[in-house]
Amino acid sequence: MSTPVTQHTNLPDVRHMRRNLLPRMHAPMRTFMVAVMLMVFLATLAAGAVLLTRLAVKEWTAGVISEATAQVLPGGDEEQAATERRARKVAQWLRRQPGVASVRVLGGRESRALLEPWLGRAGLSLDLPVPVLIAITLDKEKPASLEKLRRGLKKKEFAKVVLDGHGRWVRELADLARTAFWLGVGVLTLLVISLVVLVVHAARAALQANREVIEVLHLIGAHDRFIARQVEAHFFRNAFLAALAGVALAWLGLLVLAFLAPSADLGEHIRKLLFFAGEQTATLYLVWGAIVVVSTLVSVTTARLSTMRILSDMFQ
Repeated sequence: MSTPVTQHTNLPDVRHMRRNLLPRMHAPMRTFMVAVMLMVFLATLAAGAVLLTRLAVKEWTAGVISEATAQVLPGGDEEQAATERRARKVAQWLRRQPGVASVRVLGGRESRALLEPWLGRAGLSLDLPVPVLIAITLDKEKPASLEKLRRGLKKKEFAKVVLDGHGRWVRELADLARTAFWLGVGVLTLLVISLVVLVVHAARAALQANREVIEVLHLIGAHDRFIARQVEAHFFRNAFLAALAGVALAWLGLLVLAFLAPSADLGEHIRKLLFFAGEQTATLYLVWGAIVVVSTLVSVTTARLSTMRILSDMFQ
């Protein structure tokens, strides 16, 4: 009785076939990954710049809102000493008002130092009457109403006293924050459009590089959806990894800038935004995570749609 001979056939690994179904996608994918990484790097930097501006404006605005300035103007031929005496009386009255944390009368040298950039030393050397400035710090929890303070100054008949609440500076800072936000939105929109165009060209290049393989797959009955899923898987993996690399590169770039910034304030604001800003820091990382997700989804969706369109043109 003869023993049957078993023939061993080396069958291809199905999983290996699926991973390498389109073997010549590596060259287009490398270019695609580098481009996506750079786009995400720019997008994360733009988002970081917007949030950094918002953080700085928020801190500056909080400082400006909690401060006010009273100007005691010289009257007629009044001597500077008399103007300073009137300023001290105004300061005493302001200190007694609820909602006022502190009041400080600026000396003549401080007032002249503030005017020097505008008038120069030559102008200040003249015997000109200079307004006496009073720096007012308001209570942050229950600040005094500037309008009530103005009415109170009028009732006390303090002559020629102008109270400035720095409202113009607050509006300008708010305008700056809005402008930075819309510039960031514009940059992100342009990057998304560029990403869509890039994916279309990368998908076309990948399919053209594997045209012979795709034709064979069509001959053995593979549907366009099956081929599109293979292309989609390539784009998903590579877009996700490239987006993560872009975010990591932006994070490292900001960290280096925080320690090498020419301005100490800029470095402090960057470090605070990256680690210690609480809600702002959480928002930063959430936005960066959203950029990774959106760039990956845009890449996958565009790759699938463009692949289906290209395949229909190839085999119509």
